[in-house]
Amino acid sequence: MYSSIRLISSRLFWAFLLMIVSCPLLLAVDIPKEHIFVFERSTNGNYVCYDINIEGGKLNQSRPLNAYWVIGGGKRTESLTFLDRKMAFGVKVVSSSENEALVHLTAYKDLTIRICKRDGKWVGTVKWNGHEMILHKMFAQMGGSLGMKCEYVDVYGTDTATGAAHRERITP
Repeated sequence: MYSSIRLISSRLFWAFLLMIVSCPLLLAVDIPKEHIFVFERSTNGNYVCYDINIEGGKLNQSRPLNAYWVIGGGKRTESLTFLDRKMAFGVKVVSSSENEALVHLTAYKDLTIRICKRDGKWVGTVKWNGHEMILHKMFAQMGGSLGMKCEYVDVYGTDTATGAAHRERITP
């Protein structure tokens, strides 16, 4: 009898431990892993994801990218606010078709991002200082007294000619 109580107690302990470990996973939001690119800032761990917007198997010409915040270490997502879209992280479409779009972020109109398929996968490419690269991430180093001034933005990607990792820095 004592051994059966010990066995039940042991099973309850392991079930409880499994529940504790898996509960945060149940609360986590399923964030897609296939982004065109992400935009991070030095101010906190939140970042903006830019995902391809496909409708009926074709690129949405008026809104080729869906942009949204990933908050709290990836636990939840939030839509961009009006100010986010209009002043910083919004996407302005320069031109588009069913298979390709040229866009730029509202905060930096000089960097055109070409959304297209490359080797069967949707990517964003940029040309900078003679390099064409597949865009993976942009990172803004913020400064100033309130952390509101952008000191620089690093653009990370893969050089399309060599396949090497590449970084370019944009300074205001």
